[in-house]
Amino acid sequence: METNKTTKTQVFNLIILDKSGSMDSIRKEAIAGYNETLGSIKAAQLKYYDTQEHYISLAVFCGCGVDMIYDCIPVKDAEKLSKAKYNPCCMTPLYDAIGKSVKTLEKKTADIEDVAVLVTIITDGMENASMEWTGQAIKKLIDERKEEGWMFSYIGADHDVEQVAATISITNTVVWTKTAEGTESMIDNENMARERYFEKMACCEAVAPCMSVSEKKQLRKQFSEEYYKK
Repeated sequence: METNKTTKTQVFNLIILDKSGSMDSIRKEAIAGYNETLGSIKAAQLKYYDTQEHYISLAVFCGCGVDMIYDCIPVKDAEKLSKAKYNPCCMTPLYDAIGKSVKTLEKKTADIEDVAVLVTIITDGMENASMEWTGQAIKKLIDERKEEGWMFSYIGADHDVEQVAATISITNTVVWTKTAEGTESMIDNENMARERYFEKMACCEAVAPCMSVSEKKQLRKQFSEEYYKK
């Protein structure tokens, strides 16, 4: 991982993917969709190589626990998600998954001055199995990270997505229809939003290459608020 002396913005992409039993019906589509997103981030690394350095973390979760498939590795080194590493089962410890993965990323980015973080949560159900984190604690954690310019998005199916996301302070939401076609549409929407975010970052660097880190952070807050707006 590069130090904060680099002139490139360090971009951390954290994807938190539900692996509870109800995801089994779209296991194939979930794997393919994640791999598409991985491909789009790799493409962004190539496109914006002069100003952005991309890393990726993937957390999958079910009642058995939270599994970090990879954690803050350069996106160019990330392998595709396989069926062997994604076997849906049991329940939905959503809060524990968010808490563990966000706190891990918080520690790893603490000493990096120019950092952008995008956190995407994909789930088809409501919290029902967390043992360590509460909704109130997650809301506080997300509010703190948003003040630092982190972007959070919540993609959900089979529950009141906007209401659930609002309880943990997330306003960027997508309601996802849990079919093969719906999953493909959801992934396309997410990837386009991510690309727009990266493009805005690159445009700012081109127009104002001497922009301070503080100024970049303020712009990222704005970009985060309009993440899904075309």
